[in-house]
Formats: sequence, structure tokens, C-alpha cells
Amino acid sequence: MLSRIYTPRDERESGFTLIELLVVVAIIGILAAIAIPVFLNQRNTARNASVESDLRNVATVLETAYTQNGFYPPAGEDLTTEPYGAAISQGNGVAVTNNTDSYKIVGCNTESEDVYVYDSSLGGFVDATTETCPAEGIAVS
Repeated sequence: MLSRIYTPRDERESGFTLIELLVVVAIIGILAAIAIPVFLNQRNTARNASVESDLRNVATVLETAYTQNGFYPPAGEDLTTEPYGAAISQGNGVAVTNNTDSYKIVGCNTESEDVYVYDSSLGGFVDATTETCPAEGIAVS
């Protein structure tokens, strides 16, 4: 009688045990716990790179306008239209403050908390500890 209960499986019966399946699920869970934060950080890094690119683009537009006209665009001027043509990525906000001989560009992505400042009088990107994130789009003042 006991020989019928404890008979070894024959070769037609195959499959995974519950322990083997639990180990596989645990390994997949650990890999997902590692991969998800890395993925989310990459998205934030891409947003910040987009803001930096937009600030450099606006700086190039401002320098071109200064070279052609002898002055920076006046307050309220739309830099995204002709003759300027600055492109601002979706979700990014850029604010430009200029005077006769220099300008400052503040920018950020609306989904990121990092604010970037490009100051022409200081030669490029500077610390942005006191700046706030401008609204989406571009504003010249």
C-alpha cells in the first residue's frame, strides 16, 4: 500500500514545484525593484538635459539678435517667432531678463524641481539657489 503512495514520478509527469516558482517570482521582484528607480531617474535626467539645451538655444538666439541689431530683444518680444525662432521643448519654462549689455535666462521643466540659470555676464550656467521655476513657455522681460 505504501509503495503506491510513494512511487516516483514517471517521466510523463513534469513541471515546476511551488518553491521553484516562488524563487523565480522573488528574483523578478528584486530585479524590478532595482530597475524602476533607475528608469525614473533617467527620465528626470532627460528633462534636465532638455532644459539646458533650451537655455543654450535661447542664448544663441539672443547673441544672434545682438550681433545683427546691436541690442538684445526688448521686453515682451516673442523669441519663438520670426526673426528669432527659439524653440522651447514641451513642458519647459524659460524666462529671459535682459538689459543693454547682458541677459539672464532662467529655465526648468514643470515636472522637475531643478532650476537652471544662464547668465551672460558670468559666462554661462550659474548656481540657481534663489530662482523659481518659470511657467511653461518663454517670457522676455
